[in-house]
Amino acid sequence: MKRKVIKQANQAYTITLPIDWVRKNSVDKNPELDVIESGKSLIVNSSNPVAGGSVSIDANELEGREIYLYLNSMYAKGYDEMIFNSRKDISSTLIKATSVLIGLALVSESNGKYVIRDIGGGNHSNLDEIFKRVFQMVLSFYDSAIGDIFGKEDETNQSLDNRDIEVNKFCLYLERAINKMTYSDSINGRVMFTYAFSLERIGDEIHRLWRTNVKYHPKKPKYLKEMMLLSKEALEKSFDLYFQSDLKIMPKIYAVRDKARKLSTSDAKIDAFASRMMRYVVKVAEDATDLCHLTMVRKL
Repeated sequence: MKRKVIKQANQAYTITLPIDWVRKNSVDKNPELDVIESGKSLIVNSSNPVAGGSVSIDANELEGREIYLYLNSMYAKGYDEMIFNSRKDISSTLIKATSVLIGLALVSESNGKYVIRDIGGGNHSNLDEIFKRVFQMVLSFYDSAIGDIFGKEDETNQSLDNRDIEVNKFCLYLERAINKMTYSDSINGRVMFTYAFSLERIGDEIHRLWRTNVKYHPKKPKYLKEMMLLSKEALEKSFDLYFQSDLKIMPKIYAVRDKARKLSTSDAKIDAFASRMMRYVVKVAEDATDLCHLTMVRKL
């Protein structure tokens, strides 16, 4: 939309704000706005969370996993109301799916219409704190994996899946928080969302690594533990780089990643499932190193 620029007597320039935007963002309750200069653009931000709105899905042809995928995606995008229309009973699937998404609940079901809403009204204003918590959860997940794989090995598939659900739950919450709070700075928002998605992916790699050990109990080479500790160190240093912005950390991350790579080629005659575990470990190190690029883009 185009707005007319009005020159004031003191050489200041003003434009009017669209009344629909003013009402939607409750500007009268918070008369101060953030104005961000970005090249030829000025971004006006009310600093209020973005209202997610409502979305409706035809779920007649969807199965359980597809319903999970749709719900997780709509949740991460920031919708506050998600409606599934289905002739078959999908209430148990939706109840189970919402139980691992912070703030969501199935609030009504009638005549094939299932309504899910955000009843938590979460405060997403402090993204750095949410981000730090999620990152620390992923690191703790890796710590537990190393302790079990080279310890008593008493983790079960079910208990491992429960751990993975917890990590994914907070990763999705972080993605949702980013989408609801960073529309005013679209570039920074895209970078942060990519970072959050990368953390979720790293958590998945750790889960696959741990699950391979739980399921197959392969004979592991002695250097596998050293590889895992190196890849965890790369992840820890990526965490430090994000919060300290100390560029001296970056070459250390690459050096740790390279050590893990080198160890992965030490012996070709190993158990096939141990080899699979090694690939997951190297992938964690690679992904942790890739976080350096995202940190730099955000901090510049």
